[in-house]
Amino acid sequence: MSSERQLNNTNNPWWGEHIHRYEEAARLLQGKSCTLLDIACGTGFGSNYLASKGHTVVGGDISEEAIKECVANYQAGNLSYKVLDGLNLPYDNEDFDALISFETIEHTTSYKRMLEEFRRVVKKDGILIISTPNFLVNSPKGVIVNPYHTQEWRYGELRELLTSVFGDVNIQGQKYSRYDTMQGLRYNMGNAMEEVLYMRGVRKLPISFQDSIMKALIGKPMYPTKDDYTLVNDLPSIEKCKTFFAVCKG
Repeated sequence: MSSERQLNNTNNPWWGEHIHRYEEAARLLQGKSCTLLDIACGTGFGSNYLASKGHTVVGGDISEEAIKECVANYQAGNLSYKVLDGLNLPYDNEDFDALISFETIEHTTSYKRMLEEFRRVVKKDGILIISTPNFLVNSPKGVIVNPYHTQEWRYGELRELLTSVFGDVNIQGQKYSRYDTMQGLRYNMGNAMEEVLYMRGVRKLPISFQDSIMKALIGKPMYPTKDDYTLVNDLPSIEKCKTFFAVCKG
């Protein structure tokens, strides 16, 4: 399984979407005190966030180096980190109330076996929350472009895979919604300038300079924040999203 970890750095293009996913997971678990396994936890920021919500969390990653970084950066009585292989988890059946694994199953050709292992360690009334890229958006030419991904799925393909393992599956789309409430000149200028600043060469400009331009135009920094994403439920919108967000039970 290959590596594509989100660095523990808030000032990058992907931080907002990663944090948004963990916030949505926390919302789904709100009002409960769960035993929770976070597989492919990377640098550990998400596991730490979930522990801050009162859950007992084990963050697991196949990389010993990543786990050492997690332990060095985050400590709490209800939080631990372990080197874990998602294909062979050292836990009994139904040990956890919930399991979270974001941007993971596209990194292994043994994805169905991994999902079955996830189901095994989650209680019968528990919940699995995963995310994975939308093939049509991430690889629009029909060939996977991300060198870390062994496969990606269309909506129907992902639903078929998940329902082959779980009895109850709900797939949503994680939509980039920064401009949804903007209209007219503000929308056009912000959207156009963002595209320009992401262009090759231009994107090497100091991020402080890019932030100053975007804040002057739309009142937001260049890189998306967690508030620039939302989950959508209708199929036409889901199929346009970069990332699928799935909640599985049973």
